[in-house]
This record gives sequence, structure tokens and C-alpha cells, in this order.
Amino acid sequence: MKPTSATPPRKPAAKPPRGPESPLFRRWAELVLRHPWVVLGATFLMCAAAAWGIATRLTMDMTIESFMDNKSSALLTLEEYRDQFGRDDAFIVQAEGDVFSADYLERLRKLHEELATLDMEIPSLGQRMTDRGGAAPSDEPPPPAVAAPDAPAAEDTPSADDAFGDFEDTGSGDDATLEDANSAWADESGGSVVDQIISLVNFRRTSGKTVTDPSGRDIVQLKVGKFLDPWPADDAARAALRDAALNDPKMVDQVVSHDGTISAIVLRTEFMSPEDLERVADELHTVLARHSVPGFKLSLSGLPELAASLNRMMQREIRNLFVLAFAAQILMMFFLFRHPVGIFGPLAVVGLAAAWTFGFMAFVGTPVTMLSNVLPAFIIAVGIGDSVHVQSVYRDARRRGLPNHEAIVSAVAATGKPVLFTTLTTMFGLLSLNYASMKAVNEMGTAGAIGVVFALVNTVTILPVMLSWNRKGLLGAPPKGHHDLIDRFLDVCGSISGRPITSPAGTPVDPRRRRLVLVVAFALTAVAGYGVSQLRVWHNPLSWIPAGDPTKVAFETTDERLGGAASVQLLIRTKTDLGMKDLELLRGLEALEKRIRAYQDPLVPDLVGASISLLDVVKETNRALHGGDQAYYRLPDTQAELADTLFLFENASPSELHRLASADLKTSQMSLRVRWLEATSYGPFTKDIDAAIVDTIGDRAEIKTTGAAYTLFATVSALITDLLRSFAVAFVVITLLMIVLLRDIRLGLVAMVPNLLPIIYIMGFMGYANVPIDMSNLLIASIAIGLAVDDTIHLLHRYKVNLEAHGNVEDAINEALHHSGRAMTSTSLILAVGFFTYMGASLISLQRFGYLIGLTALLALVLDLIFGPALLRSVYARKPRPSTLDQENPPNAATPA
Repeated sequence: MKPTSATPPRKPAAKPPRGPESPLFRRWAELVLRHPWVVLGATFLMCAAAAWGIATRLTMDMTIESFMDNKSSALLTLEEYRDQFGRDDAFIVQAEGDVFSADYLERLRKLHEELATLDMEIPSLGQRMTDRGGAAPSDEPPPPAVAAPDAPAAEDTPSADDAFGDFEDTGSGDDATLEDANSAWADESGGSVVDQIISLVNFRRTSGKTVTDPSGRDIVQLKVGKFLDPWPADDAARAALRDAALNDPKMVDQVVSHDGTISAIVLRTEFMSPEDLERVADELHTVLARHSVPGFKLSLSGLPELAASLNRMMQREIRNLFVLAFAAQILMMFFLFRHPVGIFGPLAVVGLAAAWTFGFMAFVGTPVTMLSNVLPAFIIAVGIGDSVHVQSVYRDARRRGLPNHEAIVSAVAATGKPVLFTTLTTMFGLLSLNYASMKAVNEMGTAGAIGVVFALVNTVTILPVMLSWNRKGLLGAPPKGHHDLIDRFLDVCGSISGRPITSPAGTPVDPRRRRLVLVVAFALTAVAGYGVSQLRVWHNPLSWIPAGDPTKVAFETTDERLGGAASVQLLIRTKTDLGMKDLELLRGLEALEKRIRAYQDPLVPDLVGASISLLDVVKETNRALHGGDQAYYRLPDTQAELADTLFLFENASPSELHRLASADLKTSQMSLRVRWLEATSYGPFTKDIDAAIVDTIGDRAEIKTTGAAYTLFATVSALITDLLRSFAVAFVVITLLMIVLLRDIRLGLVAMVPNLLPIIYIMGFMGYANVPIDMSNLLIASIAIGLAVDDTIHLLHRYKVNLEAHGNVEDAINEALHHSGRAMTSTSLILAVGFFTYMGASLISLQRFGYLIGLTALLALVLDLIFGPALLRSVYARKPRPSTLDQENPPNAATPA
């Protein structure tokens, strides 16, 4: 029967609401699709520039100094010490065998001579931290400089060596020669790389002999020679040397072990960049491989070798893991999207963003540090979600029958605003790191912020272009009426918090489920809170290296058998006219040294090993002047005797003194070997030293402390404080941005609860699992909030749109889960699978980072999908308006995004 004129025409079925689109992003998407080759050309140029910068200008700096504030007292003191006395760290070559046998000593001499003349082409030779944008100049006048080997002294300022030149020219008989000056703690340097080398071969031996002057008086002539000069010719001579060495407290723990089975060559280089120092480490390994034989087993240790080894391992591991994680994510993307465009589109977005970020760092001269080496992982973690959301909305539009062009434009227009806000929240969160005082943290915040902006740009340019290459594919969308694993997972999440998302609109919600979810969540929060209270700050880069690694074994050998692998340096500036010739000051320094060496750490007995200072010179000279009587190995009794003692030593070996004191004897140093501890464990030790200085020195001198133990403790302590302050700022800023985005104060505050819980839970897990906070995982909280906020913004933005459209809380929650839940689940699975591959790393720090980020991604997802809706139902608990969806859309009309 034909309809009569009174029969109203049939209305087409209403389409599910798409939500308000952004006209700005719609116009942008149209512009991009009109000019795809411009986008691809710009992308190619960016890639080429980044590749060139990474290959030629990007540097790595895994030293603790990279974290120090440019104007911090710790860094300024360290640089002040280096200005006067050279590097504070050294390579330590360890030779294991029968130390005092003829064959061993001959091999040691040959190795010593080759290392002393080590000569390499070092582009950054002489480069200091200030040359690389490091420590800011101090307001204090600079100390007298020690001229570099090839650098002329200032025109009107004599170098330290020049100040003693008169003595060196005149000498003191045949025994006081330039060769004698090249003894232990002196400057036996051959090539352009080595600044100082010390071993049994040239360890200083000060002696005296009585001669008769022309007037007939007997006088003592001082000789500063070498420990193995004359060379021992027989077993008796070698046995005597063994007894002398093992009974000399200045040799034990410096160049020979207590049991005489290991000797050390301590090698300090000239100043250079960390990359060139790594090249020197590689060359040293090559030299040692040539000299190592049974009975003369060689290994390399010391702080420069530890930093170089971590650099090498970190570069290799990150490169390999990035490939492995990328492959795992490709497999997961294939499972989710089943189409090349769907697979490589989001990966191209974050992969290029990470590469461009490193390119940016190369061009602005920012090195990759222990903190910023996680930037690629960070950018992938916080950037992939937006591209997956855009792609999921595009796929939903294609399934509804929209043409490809319109589906792309519609997807960008619908998601542009939340994508922009996810980027802004993450960017401002990262920029809050600039409130920190530490250089590496500031650089990480700036580079990370640039990286997420790159990810945003790629999401709205490269991704639409790549999606335009799709013609007929639905990117793995399930057939109509079919529910795949993700749909069923979302259904379960909805059931736990209230009702299944596939249930018809208007289905009543069981309030007991909502209350149970909230009770369980807050109970877990209390449990996690106790775990957080057990969390400890514990930074020890050596613990990252797997057991059995040669570097770790050598480092531990140094620590256990050669007095310690760390150091403490005291920079002494006198306040009296006598300078270091002040007997009372030297007595105070003697008391200070004794007290420091007597310190007992509760965890490590005999924390302090050998020490070196001007006290040793004075005592051994005093002994030599009294016929070698050990009873005179002490400070002289009178001020006049002290002045004569120092005068004679200056006369015999002036070039050696600049290692221990300035030319005018107004400045000096004390260096102590210290066993390696994790950074925060040095706190009580450093406090004890500071108290000892006050008790023993008084106002006769100003003593500043520096060295590895101090810089480790000061840096890690400041870093934790900085990050806590920066995180608090970031949390406030992100909360305000959420309120602005959602245009609802109550909803913005509610949104931050599921964002904070993943951080509490993951920190609680770390506390229970005894995983410490260190420099490798400091950004876990920042990444956690980045992951949670991104998902929450997409979910609550859709909730807000639907609530305003329908006025029904349950329908708004259901539609938000329909629209955003699938993309959130996809993103979390991609991230978790990718980061769990890090558990295959050999570096323990990377293993921890991988599984912590993977767990964080899954926690953030579950809390957003289960706890978030339950919280919304509680906060917005009111009598719901009748659902308009019952009449407008049949159940399941909308395809999950």
C-alpha cells in the first residue's frame, strides 16, 4: 500500500553523537591532506638534520658531574681543586701476580713506560667543564694556575713550576736532578694524554746522606729518588724492597695491596671531554691486552673507567633494546590493527619524535646523561597514546561508512582538542623540572618538552598523511555485532564498576559494586602507602652492572684490596703569613688526618684507606735528615726546623711540590682513598669530616671538601629534593590545566585522583620489592602521571561531551568507555609489551626501568577503566535524567573506538 499524503516520511536512524569537533583542527587536517608532499618533504629535512646532528654533535656524559648545578658550591669547589691540582680521579691499572719477582717487576716497568708515553689525537685535550658550559665562574679570584703541558703561562703570572725554577736549575749536587723530580706523586708524563703516573717503578723515596762540605763540615744532602732506583739485581734486594713496601703505610693501598699480590699503576690524564676519556679507556684496554700474560694478569679500574664502561654498555643496551621493543610493538600493533598503515603510523609518530629530540639536543649542545638516556622511552610512552586515539576514531568513522578523506578529517577534528591538552599537560609537567637546581634535570625537562611537542606535530601531520594511503582497510575493526578480546575486557571492567558497557542504555547500576570498587581502591592505597614509607633513595651505578663483568670485578678488587675506589679531597687555603710552613697548622692537619682515617662506618669497616698530603713530604724529609731513623717519621719539633725541612725538599725536588701545594705554599691539598659506597651512605662520613675540620683546624685555614664521595652524596641528595619540588609544581599545573580543559572545577579535581593512584601504587610496589630510587628510575613518577593523565583526558573529555549532550551520568560513562576505552587499552598493551622487553637487558637499571614502566601503564589503564567510572558515579550521584539514547540508538549501535 502506498503511503498517503498524511503518512509522515520515515526518518533515517540517528547516528551516534560524535561530539563537538574543533573547527581549527578540521581546517588543519584539510590543509595537511591538500599538501601531503610538503609534509613529507619537511619530515625528510627534519630527519636529515637530526641524523647529522646525532652523528656529529651528540655527546654522552654519564658522570655524576653532569647533574651538578652550574653554581653549586660542590661543583665550584671541585673546579677550584682541579684548577690548582689537576684531575681528582684516575685510571687504576691492576697487575696481579708475584709482585716482587724479577719477571713481574720487569713487566711492570715496560708497562709503566708505555703508559707514561701514551700519545693519542685527542680533540678536546685540555677542555674543562667550563669550556663545555659547565661550572659558572666563581666570584672569588682564581688560584695560581698550573700551566698545561703545551700552554704558555700568562704573561705576567709565573706558573707553579716556574716559581721553583731556580732550585731546579741549580740543583743540589749530583743527587738532585730533574730525573729525581719525576718520582712518585710527581709528574712523570710522556705523551700528551698522561698528566701523572704512579707505580712501584717511580714511587717517591726520600733519603739523605752525609757529605763533607769544602769547609770541612758534615752536612746531610737530601735525595728524592724512585722506589726501584737502583733496580733490584738479586733476590735479596727484591726481598728488602718487599719488606719496605709492605711496611710503608703510604705505599700500601696506593700502589700495592696488603698481601703483596697486586700492584697498581695510578694514571691521571689531562682534562678532556667524557667521549675522549672513553677513547683513552679503550686504548688502555688495548695496551693491557698486549701486556697481560699468566702471572701478570691486568685489569682496568677507577672512576673514569666506570663512567666509560657505563657509557659503552648503556649505548649498546639502549640501541639493542630499542630495536627489540620496536619489534615487539610492531607485533602488538599488527594484532590490534592488522594493516601496515595502522602498524607504522603511530610508531612513525613517536619514533621520529624521539630521533628529532636527540637531534635537538645535539644542536643545542645538551649531552645525554644517566637521566636523559630514557628520553626515547619517555617520548614513546607519553606520545603513542594520542596517535592511537586518533587512529581509533578514524577506524570507527571508516566502519560507519565515511569516505577515507572525511574519516581522517573527522578523526583529527574530534580528537584534536584532547590531544592538544594531553601534550600541554605533559609539556608543562616537564618544564616544571626547570625549577630544579641541577643542570641535567633542567636539560631533561626542556628536551622532554620539545619531544612531546614533536609527537603532537607528527600526530596531526604525518599520521593523517599515512592514513590517507589507506583505501579500503578498516585497520582491524571487528565485524558488526562481533566482540573481540578488547571489547570483552572493557565489558568486564564496566561490570566491576557498575554495569557492562554493552548493556542497553538505561540499564540500572548496582550501587554496591561502585562502593566496593572505592573501598578496595582506598584499601590498596593504604597498603601501598606503607610500601612508599619503606622506599629508600639508594644510588650506586656499580650495582647496575651484572656480576662477573670485568669492569665490576676490577672495581671491586680496587675497593677491597687497594684501599678504595672513591676519594675525598681537601682543599686547604691558609690564613696566616706562614702558609703551609705554620707548624701549628700542620699539627692540626695531622690530627684531622688521624681522625678521618679512624672513622668507622656502620656498614663498611676501615672506610678510609691511604692518604696523601704535604704532611708526608715533611715527615719523610725529617726522617731522611736523621739518617733514616723511623722514629723521626714525624713533624719537626720547631718552626725553624719545619722551614728548613720544606726548604730542603723544595731544593731537591721542586717540580713535585706543585702536586701538593701552590707556589707560595698558601694553598695545599689532602687526598684520601675511600671505599665505594652507594651515594647517600656517605652522609654521616661527610658530616664527621666537616665536624673534624672545625675541631682540629680552627681559624688557621679554610678547608673545602670535594671528591667523588662528596659529589655523589651532594648531587643525589639535591636531586631528590629538586624532583620532589618539581613534581609538586607539575601536579598543581596539571590539575589547573585539567580544570580548564574540562571547564569544570569538580571534574578537574576528580580527574587527578586516578592520576595520582598509579604513582602511589608503583612506588608502594618498589618499597615492598626493595627497588630503590636512583638516577635510573627517578622519572618513574613523571612517566606515571604522563601515562595516566593522557588516558584520563581522553576518557573525561568524552564523558563531559556526552554528559552535556544527554544529561545522564550512566550513559555518559558508557559512551566514554565505548569511545575511548578501546584506544586506551590498545595504547597500554603496546607500551607494556614494548617496555617488558627491557627485562632482557644486562644492565639491572634498564631491567627495573622496563618492568616498572610496563606495570605503570597497566595500572593506569585499570584505574581509569574501573576506579574512574566508580568515582564519577559517586561524585555525580544524582537522579539521572531519562536517557535519550534509548530512543535515538539501539543497543550497541555505536562501534567501540
